[in-house]
Amino acid sequence: MKYAVFVTDQAESDLDRNAIWWADRYSVEQAISWLAEVWKQIESLEQMPERFSVAPENEAFEYEIRQMLVGLGSRPGYRAIYTITDDRVIVLAVRRGAEDELIAEDLPNSVD
Repeated sequence: MKYAVFVTDQAESDLDRNAIWWADRYSVEQAISWLAEVWKQIESLEQMPERFSVAPENEAFEYEIRQMLVGLGSRPGYRAIYTITDDRVIVLAVRRGAEDELIAEDLPNSVD
């Protein structure tokens, strides 16, 4: 089954914020590479999004949230947080792995 992948405004904002961080600390070229790779990884969720684990914070939410590690290299340092509804994958946030765990106020109450 092929899923439609949607990225929320919050997740897009996270991507922009993280790309700016990369540009400030490394280079604009690396930020562009990072962003392109993360988008490619997010788009891969159209196939078998269940292959990634339930997020550790899942119990704090009314709906199931999963996580996929994304980024450059063999040990990506970011988490794409998403949920699966029917034939859709909704990416809710993209956070650095070192950030605090998500709490209920960090994500929408529902994803309908």
